[in-house]
Amino acid sequence: MKTKISTLELLASIMVFENGTAILFYLASDTKQDAWITILIYIIPAIILQLIYTSLWYNYPNDNIITYSPKIFGKYIGFFLSIVYILYFIYGAARVLRDFSELMLISTLPKLPLTLVSFILITVICYATFTGIEVLCRIAVVFLCIFLSFFTLSFIFLSTTPNALHLTNLKPIMHNSLLFLIIKGWPLITFPFGESLLFSMFYTSVTEPKKVRKYTIMATIFEGFILSFNCIMFLSTLGVKLASTSLFPLLQTFRTIHAGSAFDRLDIFIILMLLLGGFFKIGFFIYGAMLGTASLVKINNPKYLSIPISIIVLISSGLIASNYPQHVNIGLDFTIKYIHLPMLIILPILALIIVNIKKFVSSNNQRGRL
Repeated sequence: MKTKISTLELLASIMVFENGTAILFYLASDTKQDAWITILIYIIPAIILQLIYTSLWYNYPNDNIITYSPKIFGKYIGFFLSIVYILYFIYGAARVLRDFSELMLISTLPKLPLTLVSFILITVICYATFTGIEVLCRIAVVFLCIFLSFFTLSFIFLSTTPNALHLTNLKPIMHNSLLFLIIKGWPLITFPFGESLLFSMFYTSVTEPKKVRKYTIMATIFEGFILSFNCIMFLSTLGVKLASTSLFPLLQTFRTIHAGSAFDRLDIFIILMLLLGGFFKIGFFIYGAMLGTASLVKINNPKYLSIPISIIVLISSGLIASNYPQHVNIGLDFTIKYIHLPMLIILPILALIIVNIKKFVSSNNQRGRL
């Protein structure tokens, strides 16, 4: 039976996926208190990126990125790139697993070994991916509603906490030029916005293909505003200096909430919400790797790949860095420049150029025959 995903499920899944780890960090930190403005600016390039991703798929509506790469780049180069994308999805899952395992250790379970925490998380995610992408997408809709409600309530509690919010921390606004914000904020186009390339693996399952572009753009716009608001919240609470040095500035922000004895310690609820976001991001990455591998080796049902790929992700998450600060530095520097940039930006643009050249040559050949 063909997998079916509604457009609403697609929108919710993209938002939950991009929000998964991006909400944890101080994005565009080089732009200081103007980071929230930089995020809003980069919604426009992110929309252009969605146009590129969906244009590639509309040229090959029955394929995903693994199966249309050989058709664009040729058999051998395309096959190599297909393998690279599968490895990229596995690497993405490993990074997020490490993020949330470390979050658990730092916030609630400091005496447990990292491997055990990662094993518990990956076991639950492995089962979820075994059930299929439809289940993940349906739960993502419910979780997005819960998350937005929780996020709104948390801001209300934060606003009512004495001396918690200081909007003066956002001043001076635009103390640097617009060009400065654009130059310093360029990593945003890769993380988090560019990571939605993963969903080109699932476009063939969407019940209304003609609306795929519309809903991916909507998801990008909504996510941009959420991340910008999130940035305003912890900059107003922590200030630029503390937000820059904190490993998890959002968690640090919510720990300042004091709204009566009933809502004095929201740590467990905050961590639970963050973990659920990480659950979806890891799950979608793993399912993308499963589906890609199944497409490559001609396996009809990708669910049987959930266990071996989850094991690879678990092992990789422990090997990618010796400690968490190193893991964060690698992710925000090396990964963005040398992995995200070519995989999410350069290769898709190059692929679209090649597709249009092939179409132009083909149309000229047809005219020549006439």
